[in-house]
Amino acid sequence: MRKLILTLALAAISDPAGAHAGGGRADFSWSLEPWVLASLGAAALAYGIGLARIRAEAGDRIVGGGNVAAFLAGLAVLFTALASPVDTLSDDLFSMHMVQHLLLMLVAAPLMVWSRPFLVFLWALPRSLRRSFGRFPARRGAARALNLLSHPVFVWSAFCGVFAFWHIPGPYGLALRHESVHILEHACFFASGYAFWAVVMSPGGRRRLEYGASVLYVGTAAVLSGLPGALIILTDRPFYPIHAEGAARWGLTALEDQHLAGLIMWIPAGFIYLAAICILFALWMREADRRAAAFARSMPTLAALIACAALLGGCGEGTEASSEAGGIGNVQRGAALISQFGCPACHTIPGIAGADGLVGPPLTKMGRRGYVAGVLRNTPENMTRWIRRPQAIVPGNAMPDMGISEDQARDITAYLYTLR
Repeated sequence: MRKLILTLALAAISDPAGAHAGGGRADFSWSLEPWVLASLGAAALAYGIGLARIRAEAGDRIVGGGNVAAFLAGLAVLFTALASPVDTLSDDLFSMHMVQHLLLMLVAAPLMVWSRPFLVFLWALPRSLRRSFGRFPARRGAARALNLLSHPVFVWSAFCGVFAFWHIPGPYGLALRHESVHILEHACFFASGYAFWAVVMSPGGRRRLEYGASVLYVGTAAVLSGLPGALIILTDRPFYPIHAEGAARWGLTALEDQHLAGLIMWIPAGFIYLAAICILFALWMREADRRAAAFARSMPTLAALIACAALLGGCGEGTEASSEAGGIGNVQRGAALISQFGCPACHTIPGIAGADGLVGPPLTKMGRRGYVAGVLRNTPENMTRWIRRPQAIVPGNAMPDMGISEDQARDITAYLYTLR
């Protein structure tokens, strides 16, 4: 460790443009690859266009300042990982390569998840393309594929598997020798990291896993991702001889460089996982307190309802009256229409058989929510409007216009308002 710190200090005060292999000097230059700069620039431009259109239509209710800050920070981390001296140093040092991988999976990926990029990029498209992409997830085959690819078990397996696979000496060495494979390796790290943190985080207000399950999800990934680090620390032989010459430029042996990489995999990465677990646990406890308080407040009302039910138990009310929800529409017809229009393929809906889709938000407690689609106050009239013409309210969103009539929309609304 002392050798590496001293070498980095000497490099910082010396000429940063030393050749990678010339004269035995280490390369401390920037790696300004055109494809990296073009990709990051295109992403920034698309995000800016989409953000401007969203703000013009809906203000900052959908994508706020925190989301924008996360996107800018994510771009900065990606630039650091792929274009700064971190990238050039990673050619010499396995330990710096480990820093690069962790930046992609554990720093850039969660920041990008929080920025909600796919929603913003969708709005950057022309209206016709936006509608086409918005309808795509509603197709039954596409919905099933998206549900599979976003399933927590599949994502968790891919995240841990990608990390382990690319640190096997064979694939790792192949990536260093071939630039195209190296690009694929980095793409796998970022994509699997993005999918992993998308399950953990909920920038859009809906969760794929409850907080308790999320704690287990992150904790087990942390343990399995740390196993390669333990292996490369505890071994007494170098697994990555391809870095031997580069490590020597920094006064290290290949084994010392490897042990340092293992410590980086354990300590900084462990702190990130631990921070995520602590935040999730705190949110879990807060949610439990909120539910307990809500239950305590509901006890007098529940007791009164039980008493009323006992008094009215023999009154023999007709079934038609009970089928109406506050004069909105017919609850039974609404439940049938929900299945008829294929809503279960995209949403989790209590009381509807097979309604376990994950494309759209779960509709649990829909009757108690403050907003419909995050932009309309939750009233029967607004919910009916949204069901009939979602593309007119939020153009390009994932829910297509399905030709639902006014009466059908009111029946569906009546059912949704029973979900409390």
